[in-house]
Amino acid sequence: MKKTPKKIAVIGLGTFGSSLADELVKQNAEVVAIDFKQELVNNISSRVDTAICFDCTNEKLLKGYGIGALDLAVVAIGENFGNTVIITKILKDLGVTVYSRASNDREEKILEAVGADKVYRPEHEQGITRAREITYSKVKEVVALRGNMELIVMEPGKLLIGKRIKELGIRRSHGINIAFLGVLRGNKEYDYVIPDPSYVLNEGDLMWLIGSTEHIRDFLGR
Repeated sequence: MKKTPKKIAVIGLGTFGSSLADELVKQNAEVVAIDFKQELVNNISSRVDTAICFDCTNEKLLKGYGIGALDLAVVAIGENFGNTVIITKILKDLGVTVYSRASNDREEKILEAVGADKVYRPEHEQGITRAREITYSKVKEVVALRGNMELIVMEPGKLLIGKRIKELGIRRSHGINIAFLGVLRGNKEYDYVIPDPSYVLNEGDLMWLIGSTEHIRDFLGR
C-alpha cells in the first residue's frame, strides 16, 4: 500500500529553504512553500504542491491557510531571526511540529526555549540531508556518501524490535548492510558494537545502515 505523503510547510524560500523544498518534493512529501516575497514564491511555484505569499508572523493568516493542520513546518528564514522566533512560537501554540533555523549557539538556545522540536544550523548542513531526515521515519541522521550511497542512523521500527539480526535479512532483501549498532544501556548511554547475528534488537537501539539511495528508500517504504 502506498503511503500518504507527509504534508510539510517550508517557510522562507532563500537558498536553503528553496533547496530544502525541492528535495522534500523528491522525497515524495507534499510541500507548501511560503515567503513574504512574491518573487521567491513565483520562482518555486511550479516545483511544489502549493506556494503562498504572506507574512507568517500573522497568526490569523497561518490559521487561515491551514498551516496548523500540517504534519511539520520548517522555518528556514535566514535574514530575520526575530521573525523565526515569533513564527516558531505561534506554530508551537497551534500544535505543529516545528524545525527551525539558527545561525549560532545563542539562536539555537532561544529557539529551543520557545519550543522548537529541532534546530538546524544550515551553514553545517545541506538541505538535501535535512530533507531525507524529515521524510525517513525513525531516522536520526543521514550522511550522503559518494556514488549515490547513504549512511543512515535509525531506531528499529516496531516490526524489527524483538528480532535477531540474522532474522532480519536486510542485506538479502534490500541490499543494505548493518555497519554497527548502538546498544542502549540505560540513561541514554550507548555501547557501539559490530553487529552480532544473535543480538536481539530492543526499542531505543540505534542501527547504522549503509546502502544505495534507492535501496534505502525501498527499505524505509519511501
